[in-house]
Amino acid sequence: MKSNLGRKIRLARENQKLTREMVCEDESNITIRQLARIESGASLPTLTRLTFLANKLNLSLSYLIDESYITVPKEYLLLKNKIMKQTMYKDPTRIERVNLLFDQMYDKFYDRISEEEQLTIDILRATTDILVFNNIQFESGLLKEYFPQMLLKKELRELDFLLIYLYLLYTYGKSTSYKLTSTTNEVLQKIINNSNNSNDSNAYLAIRVHIFALHFLSKLKDYETYKQLLDISKTISEENQEFQKKPILQMMEGKYLLFHMGDIKKAKEMYRIAAKTARLLGDNIAHDHILLEMEKDLKRL
Repeated sequence: MKSNLGRKIRLARENQKLTREMVCEDESNITIRQLARIESGASLPTLTRLTFLANKLNLSLSYLIDESYITVPKEYLLLKNKIMKQTMYKDPTRIERVNLLFDQMYDKFYDRISEEEQLTIDILRATTDILVFNNIQFESGLLKEYFPQMLLKKELRELDFLLIYLYLLYTYGKSTSYKLTSTTNEVLQKIINNSNNSNDSNAYLAIRVHIFALHFLSKLKDYETYKQLLDISKTISEENQEFQKKPILQMMEGKYLLFHMGDIKKAKEMYRIAAKTARLLGDNIAHDHILLEMEKDLKRL
């Protein structure tokens, strides 16, 4: 499948006397390296990327692929969703559960999915390695190759939110010095500008990125942007009925009340509401984490 598809694309491009640079344009849709890998049969393009190539080369999708290519296995999507929405808090049981999910993913599906889906799984794995093991072996390589392409996009999708989260985690997760670089400022503006594009399919990922950005903004004491992003996150949560991160958003509101507004009474009330929400959602680990966070924050005053 890979080699046949790649051959069709390469021959169409060469017959039209187009270079890879000419096809890829500004590389916001596909990079030259990605096209080379597709043409060589080393990887499968996503349907979005394939549609771009078909339009660019004046080819029909039906000529390039059959229906089976378009269909992503349901079991794979369920497995990816479980990995994506697993919150671990370094709990050994949850960590073991996630590692088993990754084992299933790599054993059963990895070689059958497109390059972009493979990249999605690799980023999720890299993110987990940082969060759980403080392991940053190959994250810089992923970011170096794929992050610049994300910065060119106006509308963010699933993979873009995952890349942003990995970037923030890799750049600032273990840092004790927080500085607003031009790249980070560009990322913050991009996630704020994409609030209307955070629909049901990526609402959870958008909120997770926002929460990390809120931590970063609090370190900078930029509470104006903090409040703007917090309100956006709450709106996305309500509009998309995405409530898994609601307790953490409530906790972040408590932090805003405590550190910016200086209202200790209202802040403590919000922390406790957040802990109660976590318990109602069946997440006792988050419940305990929020109450511990409240005690730590109160001692910082």
